[in-house]
Amino acid sequence: MNRMNWIRGAFSFGVVFLLGSGELVQAEPKSGKVTVAVGDVKAVAEDGGAETPIKAGDKVDVGTTIKTGAESRAVVVITVRSAIRISENSEVVIETVDEAATPSQVLVDLKDGSLGALLKPNAAGELDFKVRTPSGVAAARGTFYAVAVKDGKGYAQVKEGRVEIIPNPEN
Repeated sequence: MNRMNWIRGAFSFGVVFLLGSGELVQAEPKSGKVTVAVGDVKAVAEDGGAETPIKAGDKVDVGTTIKTGAESRAVVVITVRSAIRISENSEVVIETVDEAATPSQVLVDLKDGSLGALLKPNAAGELDFKVRTPSGVAAARGTFYAVAVKDGKGYAQVKEGRVEIIPNPEN
């Protein structure tokens, strides 16, 4: 799947997810709750245990790595204001979820593949949501955006609002 196709898919899915289901507002996860798991979706605990298949309804703890196979995808509600849609052939680590902070802090590490960040509209002052890639960090500033890693480089596309790109000092 080329980069533009996955970005279009992430955006169209995100609009339906945010506006159509209301699920983002209803969920109350402490670390993450899988709401969609299609195909080969697996989790690896922070301690590096075995890959375990995950399904809708499963919780994922901070530190968990989520992997999707070919023609697979997952949606994980991170906080009441945020979720991620993980595309096929991707690897994502939920690094930080701190809802006690002001604003709430979320850091997701995209190791490979792509994801869409689905943020509640107007949550900019309530949520500091970041996606780390090998190239740097894409930090949401009240928006819906998609991020991809291809050949060790990070890419971001903004649907609306702003995303601050913080380059990795090593690059």
